[in-house]
Amino acid sequence: MITQLCSATLVGIGAQLITVEAEVTSGLSHFIIVGLPDTRIQEARDRIRSAIKQSGFIFPYNFRITVNLAPSDLRKEGTWLDLPIALAILSKQLELSSQALEDSVFVGELALDGSVRSVRGVLAAAKAAAAAGKHVVYVPCENADEAALVDGVVVYGVATLHACIAHLRGNIVLAAHPAATTASRPDDATTPAATIDMANIVGNEFAKRALMIAAAGRYHCLLSGPPGVGKTMLARAFVGILPPPSSREILEITEIYSSLGIGVATSRPFRAPHHSASTSALVGRWGGHRLKPGEMTLAHRGVLFLDELPEFARNVLEQLRQPLESGALNLSRAENSVSLPAQFILIAAQNPCPCGFLNDPARQCTCTLQQKRVYDKKISGPLLDRIHIHCEVAQTNLSQIAHPQKTQSSAQLREMVITAHKFAAARHGADTIPAKTHEFAVAAAEKLQLSTRGLFQLLKISRTIADLACSPTVTHAHVAEALQYCRR
Repeated sequence: MITQLCSATLVGIGAQLITVEAEVTSGLSHFIIVGLPDTRIQEARDRIRSAIKQSGFIFPYNFRITVNLAPSDLRKEGTWLDLPIALAILSKQLELSSQALEDSVFVGELALDGSVRSVRGVLAAAKAAAAAGKHVVYVPCENADEAALVDGVVVYGVATLHACIAHLRGNIVLAAHPAATTASRPDDATTPAATIDMANIVGNEFAKRALMIAAAGRYHCLLSGPPGVGKTMLARAFVGILPPPSSREILEITEIYSSLGIGVATSRPFRAPHHSASTSALVGRWGGHRLKPGEMTLAHRGVLFLDELPEFARNVLEQLRQPLESGALNLSRAENSVSLPAQFILIAAQNPCPCGFLNDPARQCTCTLQQKRVYDKKISGPLLDRIHIHCEVAQTNLSQIAHPQKTQSSAQLREMVITAHKFAAARHGADTIPAKTHEFAVAAAEKLQLSTRGLFQLLKISRTIADLACSPTVTHAHVAEALQYCRR
């Protein structure tokens, strides 16, 4: 007799359901797992033997055991399949309910003593189960919180193999894990990196306004200015003025984190890789048959901050071009292709020249013309053209620091951004731009020699500025302000 039950395996940051088939027949003692398992799954044979024995059950030593993982053309990796393989082997011996097995998905790693250890990527498995119409998911207790974020499935956290089998046989009843609710998440959730409040940054009101527009329109922004003017502080404070993530966004972020074993997300990510980061670190890489997401995916629904932008290798920066426009990136190799989410807001910072003091009224630039040209060419024109807002950050007058003026806090700016989002949603996508205002924008774009992309960015930023003012119509004043942030 053949026993079948359902499990899953990671594919990228998502999961695909697979069928675990087990046949236990008379013959020479033999235990084989087929269906393109990786080394960790092959090693599961020893873990399963010990776990079954230590749980008080009899392992069929004097039988031929064949386990097949279908579909056979999909490579399986990780330790997810320990629990389902053990259940499949013991199913006929313990007369487990076939109905309970068919409607469920099992995921978990077995320890030698029969306890069930946590695994990464459980949220993806729960999503795949819900999409396939499976109603019950059995996961390690440590992973129950993230699996419970998925609607439409009942989640059972299992601590041991013995407890899971006792529940399936009806000897005990495990308590279903409570479903996650948005009420448990604070409305003002921010990332731990948002420890800098905009109110604590003296001066730089022009840059703060630019960042507020970037937050309202989800625009990429480049901060340029001499060293020490506060570019990094502004970037780190930026995440604090973003609206809190929605339940759907929390689910997307957690799925990425879950694939790496990080756990449940509670806020928007803020990623700040060093300028020595490689292409693999930024984009992601294949480690054997396992895909590890890069910084662009880890910043999904949050902020990717690249400080000292020209110091990054040019070939690394060029990898940003597609994700900045599409919000996704595709990683391909000979046997597989995976699409990863990368809807982040890019905040970049740079000095205007190698020494950092070009156009600084207080200090003289010491760079040669050739040094300036080489520095400017480190970032390609097509990449700069994809950055919506270009903002020059000036040195704050030191007297302002001694006698700081009251300025808006991150919480106040965040409320203005949220109001702009609500106003934009109420417009239902209608962009009301009078003909004369449109002609003014086109004439300005021609004078500044903007590209077609640059013109559309100008109009979009103008519309966002109007949304911040709760104005149904884009005016000349809105376009004039947007022109200040155009690339020159």
